[in-house]
Amino acid sequence: MNDRHADVSVPIACTLEARELKSRFGEIGALADHALLHHEQDGRTLRLRYGLGAAAQLERLVARERQCCAFLQFDLYRTPDAVHLDITAPAEADEFAPLLYAHFVGRAARLDCACGPSSVCSSGGRR
Repeated sequence: MNDRHADVSVPIACTLEARELKSRFGEIGALADHALLHHEQDGRTLRLRYGLGAAAQLERLVARERQCCAFLQFDLYRTPDAVHLDITAPAEADEFAPLLYAHFVGRAARLDCACGPSSVCSSGGRR
């Protein structure tokens, strides 16, 4: 399930039209809201961990994302207790990585925006 994407000559742009993009963001956000167990961003890489029940849906989603966002590297793998998805942006997109990834963390992204360092959601929650 791994995809080592080494060609950074691919344009940094999604090929979906506006309506398709809105629908895809909704699908990704809904998946995150019901199956995402943990997320963290490490530089240009977003590391996501989902419940095992999301495996088939994630495989289909990643296949479609590889087509429309060929500039991103998607590494999808299973462990005994979860399905993991690591998404890495090319160096040229480094400063835009949080924007590229926001829809993948669903409701957690909205919580992160409203939380301060001493709030409950920054010390626990679904991260």
